[in-house]
Amino acid sequence: MAICPTIVEGDRIRITRVDACGRPVYGECNAVVTDGLVSIKLTPEVEEGEEKSQVNFAGRNCYSRPGCDTVKWWTVEITWCAINFAAFEMINPTYRLRRNDEGEVIGYYASNSVDCSRGYAVEVWAQVEGAADACTGEEGSGAWVYIPLPWIAGGTPGEITIGGEDSINFVTTGKTRNGSRWGRGPYNVEIVNGVPAPLAVPLNPDEPMGVIVTTVAPPEMDCDCQDVPRPVPDPATLFVEGVATEDPRNTVRLRVDNAGLGPVMVDWGDGTPPQEVADLRTVEHKYAPETPPQDYTITVCDKQDAAVCATKTVTIPLPPDRPELEVTPTPTDEFPYRVSAVVTLPSQASGTATITWGDGKSNQVTVDESGTATLIHDYPGPNRYTVVAKRDDKASYTTRQVVTVTGTPATPPAAPTAVTGSNPTPTGLTATWTWAQGDGPAATGFEVRYRTPAGTGTWSAVQTAGAAARELPITGLTAGTEYELEVVAVAPGAKSDPALGTGTTSAAEVNPPAAPATVEAVDPTADGLTVNWTWTKGTGATDGDATGFAVRYRTPADTGTWSEPLAAAAADRTLALTGLEPSTEYEVEVVATGDGGTSAATTATGTTTA
Repeated sequence: MAICPTIVEGDRIRITRVDACGRPVYGECNAVVTDGLVSIKLTPEVEEGEEKSQVNFAGRNCYSRPGCDTVKWWTVEITWCAINFAAFEMINPTYRLRRNDEGEVIGYYASNSVDCSRGYAVEVWAQVEGAADACTGEEGSGAWVYIPLPWIAGGTPGEITIGGEDSINFVTTGKTRNGSRWGRGPYNVEIVNGVPAPLAVPLNPDEPMGVIVTTVAPPEMDCDCQDVPRPVPDPATLFVEGVATEDPRNTVRLRVDNAGLGPVMVDWGDGTPPQEVADLRTVEHKYAPETPPQDYTITVCDKQDAAVCATKTVTIPLPPDRPELEVTPTPTDEFPYRVSAVVTLPSQASGTATITWGDGKSNQVTVDESGTATLIHDYPGPNRYTVVAKRDDKASYTTRQVVTVTGTPATPPAAPTAVTGSNPTPTGLTATWTWAQGDGPAATGFEVRYRTPAGTGTWSAVQTAGAAARELPITGLTAGTEYELEVVAVAPGAKSDPALGTGTTSAAEVNPPAAPATVEAVDPTADGLTVNWTWTKGTGATDGDATGFAVRYRTPADTGTWSEPLAAAAADRTLALTGLEPSTEYEVEVVATGDGGTSAATTATGTTTA
């Protein structure tokens, strides 16, 4: 279930000094907390994606596709109304702070240069509504949206206006940088396992900003700059490799990532004294030659918190740094394009690798205690594929193998029989068939398609039916039309020969024609009348045409016996009645006739003369 807060207004902001590697700087006077901001504006700097298109011989586009835009950085513009002056020196280290006799910061002297070699982090808290579900637990003290910007470089000053109606505001502008090593951060900013803690999920180096809801209250504002406490570290991340040109490979190159928390102590596991190694430094250690190979456990502990350690067991001499990869086709009737891959990682690797199969798919694998992992992959068809195994801890160590997949043709199922189109309607047929397994494999389903005219028309899209099906309704057809039907049995890796049949949809349903619009009996004589009428075809899609008209008469009107109908052609709109009695009123009736039946009657009356 998601939390959907409404952001009401900014509450607090904290600035933390970061070093040239994007790590928080710990110790005295390395952070400032203030509520003296007027606004903070984040503007993405977007590089438009390159359009991809291709023109054919005639000069028309074969295709045109826009490229994806890329956000290069975010410009962060902060407008301040009140701030500790020490923050300006954190934002732009070229500024020189002024202190009074008591050592208090009372201002700064600006510089004409901007230092981008280091940087600062900005954390923003904003008050929210609608996040009551987030305010839970004994440690929860409200709800805020928390926005960390872990690495901003540059503190370009903006305009300062003195005078007028507004108070004096200070504007600074910086740009986010990728590669931050803020990680979980040095502060408790969210509830993790019931207690305030740093970010439960660290910010990755390529993530310049985060937005989360937190129930940990923002820090208290303080005019003095604040100390940044050194957190209890996680075990350091170790990267181990050998020296490429060495033989035998007895030298280990170790790089330690201690998340910006300072040096570590390295015990190489061979009885030599522990060695202090700075964070992010690479050191080498040469072991005594071993025959046969021997395992050593390297232990790396934080220098300040010696109980926090990471270990890595390596085999001396070191095996090659690149993964070993062996891909073998292993086809079956059910999976004719299957391969098996065995990945082996050296002892110095992290234990995980990514396999890309060369068909747009990939897998991440974790090796077992022996350093190997076996994977199965099914390709879409025969081809030559390049398989790549890449160590996750160091992507430059990759191994490639080209595998040729030919497949073993699977045995096809028996073909269906007695294909026909039954149950015709004006817009559909039911394709029916029979099927027996015989000596072949069981059918897992059937594919059905149709076309018109038979033998030359374009086949429709395939429709599928289950293994037990022996019929499939087809809709959307044209009335009174013959269709050719094709049914194919499907089994794993193979299909049967097609079986053909035909069916014809029924004629379109036609309604009776519309009734004549008007009828009149005119031009009386002593023994006759002339009947005139008008008629227009109905506007409905199935309204029928008039193929003729029928006229009859009777006297007296309403009660007399009707005469035999007199026929008129479809184009006629008049008919003369003769042989009538003088001075007599007659009721006349006209109906339209057609393929769909007879219309309703339209009547009129007329009287003969004496």
